[in-house]
Amino acid sequence: MKISLIYLAAGNSRRFGTNKLLYPWEGKPLYRHLLDRLVNICIRHPKWEILVVTQYPQIAWQVREMAPTLNGRIQAVLSQDSPKGASYSIRAGLAAAAGSQACGCFVADQPYLAEQTAENFLAAMEKSQAELGCVVCRGERGNPAWFSRKYFPELERLEGDQGGRKVLERYLDRVMFFEVLKEQELMDLDRPCQIGNKVGAGEHRVV
Repeated sequence: MKISLIYLAAGNSRRFGTNKLLYPWEGKPLYRHLLDRLVNICIRHPKWEILVVTQYPQIAWQVREMAPTLNGRIQAVLSQDSPKGASYSIRAGLAAAAGSQACGCFVADQPYLAEQTAENFLAAMEKSQAELGCVVCRGERGNPAWFSRKYFPELERLEGDQGGRKVLERYLDRVMFFEVLKEQELMDLDRPCQIGNKVGAGEHRVV
């Protein structure tokens, strides 16, 4: 089953005060932490690919340098319209996901998401051939999220800053939920003061 992991690294970082994706943390830019784990996962799953959607040429250049690691199964999708809202980034990712039966949507400001958690989530969705999926911790939904190809047209019709949450909420009875035990894994880092903090310092959102 061909699966595209759409990695959204295109945010404007308004609340962070600087480009948080390139913020140096523990020896590398913030966006690389989860991305490197996804690369390790895709090495073990030869039918999975990574599409890094970004508005930043520096990130696109770095991703292109990573291509040999996955024999070309990782590519940068430069999206100059991403500053207009999340829907533009999602559409750019879907446009590059030709032939994929499903996509897993990840966000680049979630550096605490463990490699095993991400892989188990994707494997569970693939095994169940889920139509829609989402991680959840203590009843609160977060990223990553899963969409089968059936829902690509609805994602493509999103507007402005609308994200996949809108589609999931429309069909909650069809969503397969994947329980995550550690709340910190689902933290989105939006401010510099959150770096290094523990549970409760961030917030959850479905892209």
